[in-house]
Amino acid sequence: MLFLMKKLILSATGAVTSMLPLRLRHVMAKSLLEDSSLAREYGYLYLSSLSRKLNVVRLSAAGQYGTMVSSSNDLSILRKYAETGRWAPELAEKLKKFFAESGGTYLDIGANIGMTTIPIAQYNQRVKCYAFEPEPVNYRNLQRNIAENCPSSNIETFQLALHEREDVLPFEIADGNLGDHRLHFETSLPAKQNEMGRKIIEVRCVRLDDIPIELAGPVFAKIDTQGAEPYVFAGGSKTLAKTDAILVEWSPYHMARLGGDPNVVLQFLEAHFSYGRIEETDAKAGKQGVTEPMATITSRLRMTIGQWRDNPLNYVDIYATRTPPAAE
Repeated sequence: MLFLMKKLILSATGAVTSMLPLRLRHVMAKSLLEDSSLAREYGYLYLSSLSRKLNVVRLSAAGQYGTMVSSSNDLSILRKYAETGRWAPELAEKLKKFFAESGGTYLDIGANIGMTTIPIAQYNQRVKCYAFEPEPVNYRNLQRNIAENCPSSNIETFQLALHEREDVLPFEIADGNLGDHRLHFETSLPAKQNEMGRKIIEVRCVRLDDIPIELAGPVFAKIDTQGAEPYVFAGGSKTLAKTDAILVEWSPYHMARLGGDPNVVLQFLEAHFSYGRIEETDAKAGKQGVTEPMATITSRLRMTIGQWRDNPLNYVDIYATRTPPAAE
């Protein structure tokens, strides 16, 4: 009821305002935008909305990693970067510590526009980064951001989705949260994030194990594919078995919508890693959990497969390592 009342008030306010002379409306809008607290809270949303009305397709924002560009309807990743100057700061620090004394290899599976690849590529040019992003617009912006901010060229990009087989598969496009693009799977499960209304394109899928990449140790893999994680592990088990640490998103809702078996992820982690930690994702708070034996972690997560299946807001990151914290 409260939401409906707010909507009616806003609608009425908009109708009254539209009756005012154009110049007066301009003065009112300019005055509102000069309110610093209003600009901090809503400025990016206004900018994004105006951009789309003016056929502006890209926006850029300056921050700790340089000037980054994304689509004008990016209300998640670029918005966060514009407002705070950072994205996924906990992961950026984790990667710095992981590669602090050496080069190595970073696999960014679900790279989006490069917000986790670019910081480590800048920090340590001895780290070879492989960035995988299937969505065409995100991929072009990924390339733009690398060209602008990483002249050392220690990043190799692939416009591919990683899967258990080579194929061309349907892929759904989210509006607003451009980190929520994902493979599309016909399912009878309830759609909780307006999936039924999304535009569908096709993307090329390959197995990670079929891609000729060189893995110089130590190797860190970040896997965030909005539910395709079981397929990534199934098609990349040989490659991922060579990693020293993996950060993978755990979302039973998204895996169920893509028809994948979450146990594939847990079984792989049990077979190849001794320790694990359940963490809040950077999209939430980025809080680190307690390091425990991997079997303890996977046992706890198995209970969430059914419990979290119908709620897209229930998700965490799993941080898997081969060595205990004192040796990390």
